[in-house]
Amino acid sequence: SSELGLLQAQQKIRELSVTIRMKEELIKELVKTGKDAQALNKQYSHKITALENEAVQARQELQEAQRQLQELEKQEREISATDKTRAQECRRKIAAAQSKVQVLSQRQRDTARLANLPAQSERRVLELERSVQSMRQQQEQLQRRLREESQQKRRLETEMQRRTHRVKELELKNEQQQKILRIKTEEIAAFQRQRRRAKIEEQKRWLDEEMERVLEQRRGLEELEGELTKREEILAKKEALLQERSSLETKRLRSSQALSKDLVLLTGRIEALEHELSERNGLLRSSSAQDSQQIRQEISNLRQEKDSLLKQRVELDDKLRQGNLLSPEEERTLFQFDEAIEALDAAIEYKNEAITQRQRQLRASASMLSQWEMNLMAKLSYLSASETRALLCKYFDKVVSLREEERKLQLALAELEMQLDEQQRLVQWLENALDRTQLDTDRRLTQQQKEHERSVQLLLQQCREETSLVEELRLRAAGDAPTNRVVQPGLGSWGGPAALPVVKSRRESRRSSLNVGPLVSNNAFIDVRKNPV
Repeated sequence: SSELGLLQAQQKIRELSVTIRMKEELIKELVKTGKDAQALNKQYSHKITALENEAVQARQELQEAQRQLQELEKQEREISATDKTRAQECRRKIAAAQSKVQVLSQRQRDTARLANLPAQSERRVLELERSVQSMRQQQEQLQRRLREESQQKRRLETEMQRRTHRVKELELKNEQQQKILRIKTEEIAAFQRQRRRAKIEEQKRWLDEEMERVLEQRRGLEELEGELTKREEILAKKEALLQERSSLETKRLRSSQALSKDLVLLTGRIEALEHELSERNGLLRSSSAQDSQQIRQEISNLRQEKDSLLKQRVELDDKLRQGNLLSPEEERTLFQFDEAIEALDAAIEYKNEAITQRQRQLRASASMLSQWEMNLMAKLSYLSASETRALLCKYFDKVVSLREEERKLQLALAELEMQLDEQQRLVQWLENALDRTQLDTDRRLTQQQKEHERSVQLLLQQCREETSLVEELRLRAAGDAPTNRVVQPGLGSWGGPAALPVVKSRRESRRSSLNVGPLVSNNAFIDVRKNPV
């Protein structure tokens, strides 16, 4: 079981290391995504400002078109065919503008979503760092637990060797007792064959009482061994507490030596300052009026430094005088150690008294047992052969029944131990399965997040390439603009009648298709993960 626990702890440490490495790679991907998003949003900020300016101008033009349409609707009965054509043109322009207002609103929502990408990346980085820190702490706990398990294993092996030696000693002692018991039994049988005069029931009752005394003495021996074991444990605890208290007292002594050294240094510095102050006072009396101000300033600085050093020396004197050389936590721990040691001393004294009393009782019972053996031999010597056989048969039946009960109890105990072991193995297996499932889920989620971040980075790169392509097309269009301006003025005379005054140019109609509602300026970043283009 100990070997299995060590292997499971090592496996969990390896799995945690893999998960930590994957999360660190994900953090790097998130940082890279945040940087790419910031660069892309800086590139888009000027374009967003231009679109907002066009949207404001489009709102004004659409309001003007709606006002003209309202005037034409008021004069609908009196207008000519030309005015009707103008009204229909205004309606078409308003419908187109409203459709483009919806498009622009959608673009604004996409822009607002894209604005949160760096903040989301930072939050996720912080969450992942906290998760990695938690996993590192868990890994350290597992490593500490692994060391503790190894130490426990070594202690158990040492204890097992000690108990094996103790078992061998007890087996040897048991063999000796069995030999003595066989000798006594043979003597009893010899005496029983010689003497048979007492009543069997009375002898049986008397033997039961004597057996109870023997059992009581054995229980006393077991209790004495238990008391001795407890005293050894208490002594071991006391030794450990004494070592810890000794380490704290050593630390206090070192702190006291360090404070004394600091006091010597402060005293030397104060004496040097006093000497320097006396020299400055002499220079002040002999200096001119121009240098006196500077010397007074130096004297003031020296006095301030001297006061500060005196204050520090007073604080150090107070610490040495009061004995506050350790931290409050260490002082409290030292006080607890003293109390625990006093309690252990009291417990040791109590155990010593109990052991002494138990030893006196055992010595008294040992003398009584020797007397009982003599009485037993004397009484058994008076029994007849038939009485001895009857008594032996009854005791043999009693021993057999006791052995049968003991065997049943041992079987029941073994079955309960098997069930307990099975339950413990099942619980351990379920805990390990749950830990593995959690680690696998965490690793899969981390891998998916890393792939998602790489997709986001690819989309950001495509956005940057498309932006550069759009800028190149704009530059080409700006180069072709003079030719278009030369050709367009002739269209009015060659292509038919001139345009109506309400109909605007292509650029103005495009502007009028923008949003007419209130437009909030948003120069923040765009969530390219939800709307990559």
